[in-house]
Amino acid sequence: MARQYSLKRQILSQRIYWICLIVLNNVALNVEANDVNCIVYNEEFMECRWSHTEGKPNRTLFHWYTSRPPEECGNYIQENGYNVGCYFSKDKVIEFEDFFIYTNGSNDSENTSTLSNPYQLQNQVKLYPPANMTLNMTENNELLLSWETPAKLLKCRMYEIRHRSNKDKDWQSQVITAQTKYVLSSVDPEKFYTFQVRSKINQYCANTKLWSEWSPAIQWGKDPVQPEGSAGLRTIITVVSLLGLILLVIFATKNERLKVIIIPKIPNPGRSFDPLFNNHDGNFQDWLGVPKDALEGFNSTYHENVCIVTESPVNPSQSGVHGGSYEQSGMTQIPGKLPILATKGEIQPKSTSPALLFSDIAVFVESSSYSITKSG
Repeated sequence: MARQYSLKRQILSQRIYWICLIVLNNVALNVEANDVNCIVYNEEFMECRWSHTEGKPNRTLFHWYTSRPPEECGNYIQENGYNVGCYFSKDKVIEFEDFFIYTNGSNDSENTSTLSNPYQLQNQVKLYPPANMTLNMTENNELLLSWETPAKLLKCRMYEIRHRSNKDKDWQSQVITAQTKYVLSSVDPEKFYTFQVRSKINQYCANTKLWSEWSPAIQWGKDPVQPEGSAGLRTIITVVSLLGLILLVIFATKNERLKVIIIPKIPNPGRSFDPLFNNHDGNFQDWLGVPKDALEGFNSTYHENVCIVTESPVNPSQSGVHGGSYEQSGMTQIPGKLPILATKGEIQPKSTSPALLFSDIAVFVESSSYSITKSG
């Protein structure tokens, strides 16, 4: 009896679906290509979304399964007052059964409708990314990456792991099935490694291409780059410092007292010399106040006569032992006597004996001016 009731219900749903098709084919409607996209998130709820174009009429959504009659969306998703999607709770999601969607929009100028092809909702499942990831170094110099996953659909999940070091430009990836761990061999302790994981339903449980989002990155090793938080903090400190400096300059220009404190005036040394020119006419001694007696004590009273030295040719035949004679001119000072003026040729010894020559040299030394003349 229950089987007959189920069969009748399925036939009724199919008839309703064909009636909708007949109506769409016979009524003058603008039937557009289906732009509705339905995603079942982690088998917990479903959202069917479409795009809204400015100027187009607001759209309503009807949905049904093969075993259920059509019904309108009970929870619309709106943006700027327009319907852009429909939210389905978990009890509204049925897998391994055809699911149909019909949208209709109308205003004073046009009617627009879309009819989707049947969905198999098990193929529309998008899982959440893996959580609670851990990374440990083993005794064999290997990195062990592990994560947690719900017990539900554990055997239906597959994972993609990608990793790279700070020396690599591209990611290296690997796909594994029914495992929640990954081992990276030959780890270089001088490198910095980054890992991410995502998951989806495998081909044994559904036919889907919807991968989850990538998990948050987990890292291991020596980080050669400073954390982003430090760079952001330095940026904030720099900006705040510049703003503070700008505000300080603005306040300093408007507040004279603050300006004197921050930027003290440089004294003018020229004002100290004003009395030198205004009161003493540039007389440096008067300006300093030095007594005249002290200044006269520095004047020189010593006088020295000029001693002129000339050289005369000497006749080699008359030079004797030393081969020459000498002349003295000028003032000759003899101790205890007045200076004697000697003229040229007055003292011209003809003898060349050594005794006479040395006595004459003594006279020359005492003379303040002398000349040597070579006899010709």
